[in-house]
Amino acid sequence: MKEIAVAIADDHPDYRALMVVMLKELGYRVVCAAANGAELLQACAEQQVELVLVDGLEAAEEFHELGIPVVLISGLPESKELVLEEEPIAARLMKPARPEAIQQAIEKALATKQGRSSEEVG
Repeated sequence: MKEIAVAIADDHPDYRALMVVMLKELGYRVVCAAANGAELLQACAEQQVELVLVDGLEAAEEFHELGIPVVLISGLPESKELVLEEEPIAARLMKPARPEAIQQAIEKALATKQGRSSEEVG
């Protein structure tokens, strides 16, 4: 199976490091990590990224426009999130994320890229 190249942005360094470890254990190749979406865009400029996980909507639209599926990582209940009709989010992942939920969110995001509907996970 081909390793999927993923990138992650989270403003909590410990949680970001934990996510990197979990993603690698799940068989994904983490090509870049950053504190926020804007930094992630810069860090990934020279990388081949197939999916991003971001804590917040910053830079989600830019990744979406590049054809890269976006998984929103959030600690907020869905009712408190900004939810837009045309938001560029392929899947949502609630903190703290379990490995199974991460896997499901990534699979849903990749399926969305292939034309399937988005759905909340976790």
